[in-house]
Amino acid sequence: MADVSKLKSHPDKLLFCHINGVIDKVKKLTQGLAVTKLAELAAIFHDLGKINPNFQDKINKKKTTKYSHHAYLSAYAFFVFCSDKSNVELVKTFLSDKNYRMEAIAATIIIAKHHGHLPDFCPKSDLETDPYILNKNEIKNLYSFLEQETNHLPVNEFISDSFKHDKKSEEYNAIFNDLTVKKFFLDKLYFNSKDIKDYLDFFLNTQFSFAALIQADKSDAMGSSIIDEDKFKIREFCKIYPSTLEQYTSKFTQDSSLNKLRTQIRKECTNSIKALLSKGERVFELTAPTGSGKTIILLSLASEIIQSRCDLRIIYALPFLSITEQVENEVLEIFKEFKEENFIQRIDTKSSNHQFEKIQSLLDADTSPEKIQELDFLAFMERIFAYPFVITTFVRFFETLLSNHNATLLKLPNFSKSIFLLDEIQSLPPRLYTFLVAFLSKFCNKFDCYAIVSTATQPNFDLPDDKRIRDFFYSYERPSSLLKHEKYFENDVFNRYQIDYRKEPINIEELKNSILKEKDSVLIILNTIDDSKDLFNTIEGSQIYNDDELYLLNSHFTPNHRKEKIHIIKERLKNNRKTILISTQLIEAGVDIDFPVLYRDFALISSIVQSAGRCNRNGRLGRMGKVVLFNLIKEGKSRANIIYGKGKDKDILTFTKQALGEKVSFQESELLGVQKIFFNRIANELQFAKHTQGKNSSKLEFDFLQDISECLFAKIGKFQLIDEDEYGHQFQYYVPKDKDDLNFENLLEMKNDAMFKILSQDKEWENVKILNFKIQSLLKKMANQIVSVRLKDKDHAPILAHHENYNGIYKIDMNSYSIEKGIKISGEEIFI
Repeated sequence: MADVSKLKSHPDKLLFCHINGVIDKVKKLTQGLAVTKLAELAAIFHDLGKINPNFQDKINKKKTTKYSHHAYLSAYAFFVFCSDKSNVELVKTFLSDKNYRMEAIAATIIIAKHHGHLPDFCPKSDLETDPYILNKNEIKNLYSFLEQETNHLPVNEFISDSFKHDKKSEEYNAIFNDLTVKKFFLDKLYFNSKDIKDYLDFFLNTQFSFAALIQADKSDAMGSSIIDEDKFKIREFCKIYPSTLEQYTSKFTQDSSLNKLRTQIRKECTNSIKALLSKGERVFELTAPTGSGKTIILLSLASEIIQSRCDLRIIYALPFLSITEQVENEVLEIFKEFKEENFIQRIDTKSSNHQFEKIQSLLDADTSPEKIQELDFLAFMERIFAYPFVITTFVRFFETLLSNHNATLLKLPNFSKSIFLLDEIQSLPPRLYTFLVAFLSKFCNKFDCYAIVSTATQPNFDLPDDKRIRDFFYSYERPSSLLKHEKYFENDVFNRYQIDYRKEPINIEELKNSILKEKDSVLIILNTIDDSKDLFNTIEGSQIYNDDELYLLNSHFTPNHRKEKIHIIKERLKNNRKTILISTQLIEAGVDIDFPVLYRDFALISSIVQSAGRCNRNGRLGRMGKVVLFNLIKEGKSRANIIYGKGKDKDILTFTKQALGEKVSFQESELLGVQKIFFNRIANELQFAKHTQGKNSSKLEFDFLQDISECLFAKIGKFQLIDEDEYGHQFQYYVPKDKDDLNFENLLEMKNDAMFKILSQDKEWENVKILNFKIQSLLKKMANQIVSVRLKDKDHAPILAHHENYNGIYKIDMNSYSIEKGIKISGEEIFI
């Protein structure tokens, strides 16, 4: 019998040391939260299977072809432990009485899958005749191993050490080989959702326990004290946050009616949240006019929560990458004195990490294990959001909340004890507005969080009058409003434009003529990239404008060129130089740009209002800005109907038309009532918490209430905020800066070099790790020259400069891109 005290979990770590480390870290991640000790129980057993002598041979670099897996052996050992009636009361000390059996099954699944993803607990179909949660072939392989090895496994020694009791080895061995126990584990490990008392609570508890286990496991395997360091940095940041923000806002001038109103709005919001926090409320709603300074308001509200509660992480989430960069710049400007403390980190596909880059630049000269470990630590910090202030996208935020994926869920424990600042909430799928807010409310109450959902368009967050829905979210209360916003929307300062609704359809040529008659600068926002290119080419071909007046802006340009164009256009507008900018929805939210005249193709009311917010934004015209709402047609068909008037968006477009009614002219102050009609209809008439994703064979029908009730983690984990089948599959193209730009070729060379080292006999893992760090660093540097394009099946990809790709990133031929027109693609209906 092996001496369990000498068994290893990793080449440089003893098994008991690792398990105790994971238990300790799980306790820290779940401390003070309204969760059972499910994660702690799973942590005790998660690596028990490493007592497998074949695993020990493998970790000690002895060659073996025998069964060396450990996760299912760990799960089965836990199942055997629970099958012993004398242990039931002990197990119950970790689990809730009301869900004991189902939580025990959940723990079994978590242990078995802790190196993979959470599966559906009620699978609907499988290759096998009877759908099953765990892999039956893996269980059968485990049983074959047990028939040979049971008497040699020190299970009793392990359990005795963990639970401090003296059951004899032969008693455990007998249960291990009990045919009834084996058959139940193989054939009858079914999850019965009817036994659950609170579906959403059980779902969140299971998901969070899995996430806490995998983060603690990976953190301990790295030898990292990241959880303690993270809490320390949050504590230090919260000490300086309120005073630093106050110092910054105290310098705001009151030199205009707009600035005075912004200050008034901010103070009303902060006074409101103080009162509501004292009542124990956690989720708040902020509706304020476009241009009222919502970023500073949100930061100020977070300050009030910190002063009330202390030591909370801030996660600021936004719908678009362009806005995350804008918010990052503003936050870094406020806390510039503390730059070296690395309190603030933007985390998205294009973000950089100067601390990582600094260490990365030293790697060529110093490839010591310490330097590699430091980079490992920083990469892990980013993966788990281990910063006091994180700026990220809605995709990362909401898909994490609903995920089953191992790598995604790593960050979920760090969503606990956080403040969520969610701006432009109307960018979410309309059918899911209230569901996601209600889900978030439950999450906040359970995991000690606070949330502020902000918008200029005021969605309705009331639950429908449906018993099933109200029973599911039985404790839900609509987020409290922080602002009596009606008086501000009616204020003359925020009555900045008038919408002229031209109901008669017009084509591209007629639209061109109308635009060219305008004497002032004009912003035109269209529904598709294809339309924006058509209009640009039509105006360009007319030559009835000055050479430097016309600009095109959509997502077919590199981020560098988009940023450059916006800067040029802002300077032109500042200097009163006439400018015609043709764009898409890309510019309608968060971009601080101010045109006197705006044209908008018909869309959903939320998009119309957001677009109109780019007209006379700062109220400097001395008159009303002019917004023209029109119906563009192409080949006799309405472009709005083609984009919004079919499938799942058909009803929502109808709601917009009916909310606008027969009127043809609206001032900004009148739009709040129009929006209320629109959002009330969404709340009351659309199917709640139901979502369709994909088409034909790939079509997924989500009923989130039913799916959560059945713990369909794998199915829910496929949810995407951006539907690839609807909007096209995403392709990424690297646009070289010039003919001497060899970044892409260097990327491929490093990739091939890494593969060679992996496949070599010596398997140079340390060198592979160094190369991977260099690859990630280079990718970050290349990010602002990468264009993400969504192509449908009928679209034609651009001409490439290289036949190879790096993980789906292609290098584009320089003739297929221009700074004037972006990527050249032939096809139809390409969205932003």
